[in-house]
Amino acid sequence: MTFEDGSKRWSILYTPERLKNNLSRTDLDPPGLFIQHMIIVRSYDEKDVERTLRYLESENELLSASKPLG
Repeated sequence: MTFEDGSKRWSILYTPERLKNNLSRTDLDPPGLFIQHMIIVRSYDEKDVERTLRYLESENELLSASKPLG
């Protein structure tokens, strides 16, 4: 993501289905995970992603949900 001040940040986008698929893997050890800077969206549809990011930004949560690039 590129912010208005020119800074660039990244975040991991997951859908509930992708999260479920990862947690359903039989070779997952330990059987759980913790991922910082993860944003869960309903779908990878551009409108869903854009709306979610704009909401997080309006709530001043986008910085904590992302990490500086580099």
